[in-house]
Amino acid sequence: MTVYADVLVVVNYIVNLLLLLASAKLLGVVICRWRLCAGALVGALGSLVIFLPYVGMWFQILYKILLALAMAAAAFGVRPWQRLAKALFVTFAVSFLFAGLMLALSRLLAPAGMIFYNGVVYFDISVLALILSTTAAYLFLLLFERLFAGRVDERRLYEITVTAGGRAVSCKGLADTGSDLREPFSGAPVIVCDRTLAERVRPPEHAGFRVIPCRTVTGEGALEGFRPDEIQITGGGRTIRTSDVYIAASREPISGEYQALINPQIIDRAH
Repeated sequence: MTVYADVLVVVNYIVNLLLLLASAKLLGVVICRWRLCAGALVGALGSLVIFLPYVGMWFQILYKILLALAMAAAAFGVRPWQRLAKALFVTFAVSFLFAGLMLALSRLLAPAGMIFYNGVVYFDISVLALILSTTAAYLFLLLFERLFAGRVDERRLYEITVTAGGRAVSCKGLADTGSDLREPFSGAPVIVCDRTLAERVRPPEHAGFRVIPCRTVTGEGALEGFRPDEIQITGGGRTIRTSDVYIAASREPISGEYQALINPQIIDRAH
């Protein structure tokens, strides 16, 4: 079969786009479109290794790890390094699962119009069939997530009530081990709350208003924060009340099982 470089790149671009979407779903993060496209393009260009002589299994594994690292860095950012490491693991695992499925398909069924060589899959199929098959693969990955990844650990979910200026709002919060955000002057831990909820209790700008620097998957930035009169955190058979925290309004919506990310040090220091 003749392998065309342009078809190869387009096919793998679509496949990697869906694989990165699945990785982001497993990581529970929101990535911007241009980063998603950049990561998919890196993976698509990496598929050109199919034109090399057979490189062997160990080289394929090493190459896949390095390619997954490049894709994860492009799609999710390189800072902080802990998040990059987690993104690398998930991206490599999802890519490895997909490659394993394609290898099994090529060996067991040997479908016409498909080549699996040097760890790269090539489909000589129509655009419609490509879209349908890659969508089916994405749906399979989502099913895999639901069956084996499970829901958020309920032991890490808490009920939060934020009180400020005589107003109160309640929501679910996740004690996120990857969240160590602090207000830079006081060192007080920060709870990142969905913007629509934070704005319900945010007082007018006063001495307690802060601009809090932060790093996200899309780069460095800042969040608007304020010190509440009190927060109450309930869960795990106990209740924590404190005012030594800051509430920051998220730049992206936080919805689903929880609407806020809690710095776990708030929970730990209450022991």
